[in-house]
Amino acid sequence: MKITICENEKIPVRKGGVGLFLEDVNYAFDGGLYAEMLENRNFESKEVRAAREGICISQGGSYAWEPYPAGANVALKVKTDRPLYAENPHYLRVDVNADGAGLKNKAYDGIRLVKGTEYRISFYVRSYDYKNAAFVGVYRNGTALAEEKIKIKPDGKWNRYTVKFKSKADAEGADFAFTLKKAGTVHVNDFTMMPLNAALGVFRRDLVELMKEIKPAFLRFPCGAFGTPEGGSWKDSVGPAERRKQSWNKWALHDKAFSHYGRTFGLGVFECFRLAEYLGAQPVPVFSCNPEKTDGSEFEACVQDALDLVEFANGGPETMWGRLRAELGHPAEFALSHLALELSGAASPRFEALAQRIRESYPELKLLLPAGACGASGADIAYCREERVLLSAEEMLRAADRCDACPRGVLVSCAELAAHAGTARTPQANAWECAIAEAAFLAGAERNADVIPMRFYAPLFARDGYVQRAPALIWMDAGRAFGSASYYVQKLYSLYTGDSIFRTETDAPHTYVTASGREGFTYLKIVNASDRELQAEIEGEGIGELTRIIRMEGTLGDFNSFGSPELIAPKDVAPAAPRSAALPPYSFSVLVFRK
Repeated sequence: MKITICENEKIPVRKGGVGLFLEDVNYAFDGGLYAEMLENRNFESKEVRAAREGICISQGGSYAWEPYPAGANVALKVKTDRPLYAENPHYLRVDVNADGAGLKNKAYDGIRLVKGTEYRISFYVRSYDYKNAAFVGVYRNGTALAEEKIKIKPDGKWNRYTVKFKSKADAEGADFAFTLKKAGTVHVNDFTMMPLNAALGVFRRDLVELMKEIKPAFLRFPCGAFGTPEGGSWKDSVGPAERRKQSWNKWALHDKAFSHYGRTFGLGVFECFRLAEYLGAQPVPVFSCNPEKTDGSEFEACVQDALDLVEFANGGPETMWGRLRAELGHPAEFALSHLALELSGAASPRFEALAQRIRESYPELKLLLPAGACGASGADIAYCREERVLLSAEEMLRAADRCDACPRGVLVSCAELAAHAGTARTPQANAWECAIAEAAFLAGAERNADVIPMRFYAPLFARDGYVQRAPALIWMDAGRAFGSASYYVQKLYSLYTGDSIFRTETDAPHTYVTASGREGFTYLKIVNASDRELQAEIEGEGIGELTRIIRMEGTLGDFNSFGSPELIAPKDVAPAAPRSAALPPYSFSVLVFRK
């Protein structure tokens, strides 16, 4: 096959292109990116289920907690009188009727300790008459792996206790427990256990490092109503973590096994802005609204909430919300330049009015609006029209060239992009068949970077055993994480795209090609979606000599797993000639030319 690169016919690339979409599905926040190790730490869990009469919500405050040791004479009761904070009014009364007993936490799949890592445990206790010692720590089969002793104050007040320890050994599936030395009664609330190596103090480090390796240009994250069924403001997700009102997660309705799925908001809007900054990515908060249910004063409140969000990100210390950001420890602006508006319900003139009001106050802000959300004037308001590209692997491969038909002058953001094969909720959902179809589609998107400036894969995370929606870019369990084949496809498109896109021509069917250049380098990406090996002969003036080949290949059913995390991953191949390369069946190759 022949590939011709026309360097004299090029289009500029807008900043980046590859983005990450952080949404709370598959336990991506609590139990995932949020480094908190305990489950239902503040006894605010709710049990949610779908019923004929609608959505049924019941209090499940003791979920994930049980007497310790097993069978011990301990009574646990959720209470609400004289709470620690009004925002989260539930706490637990613990009646211990045997010395040395107490309660333990499920901690998702149990506590995992890493030798040499330091951990911090914090919690509140209120005691009216118990004045003996208590113990908190991590145990395996009744043996303490780490244990700290504290003296309880019997003053009838909520007192906070904090201890730290360094793990002396690795451990899996251990128990977190709080016990009383003597029989007695205490009230407890807001337990937390965090590794001290958490990125920015709140993020699970291995997951953040995998995100960072992609070098995303954008980080998209929920904001506004913050993606919760109960609504609320982004303002509810800032401030002390224990005063952020917990909400149930909409994905709790999709499977009875996850009926307690909730959001403590330990990762709030402020943390998401900080994460974008840490990754070197432009923040893209998603402000959610339902214009069909928003009128009059409610509509004005919605508008103000959006404007305050922008002020929180970009306002100076003289502004109310800019001052709050500074008080939270970030005096510098977050330099917010993009805001996505997410629509619940049918298109509405009020949605268009919301976008217009934001535009009037912040004319330089780039608004991303759902396709069809606004009327005739929508194109004048929006920076980008957003579309979802969630297709089967076969459908995505057939649609790989559809980006070439995008009309010029109308920018399109792929708000969600992923190929799926079947209904598996395991890493098998990210089979090579899906990743190679995504690579082919991304070739078309990159060739049209002048009209498709942003692309977001979704979902980003999936915790093994807690999956509602697959595929996912990154898979994890209590302590391990790996990138799927799709992860590496995204990474290669992020790392090897230049400042300009060159026009390319090829004469082979079932191949998808794109080329770009930067500072003396030309990057040629080739997807061979056929079942036969091809020999590519590359032509083009000024592209230089082939110095490196980065290749991904495999059978269509191959997938990365906890046992084989890099079965499908990029590998360097030595070039055999200055202008030609072999393309194995079902492969994705990046050819690097140097002038």
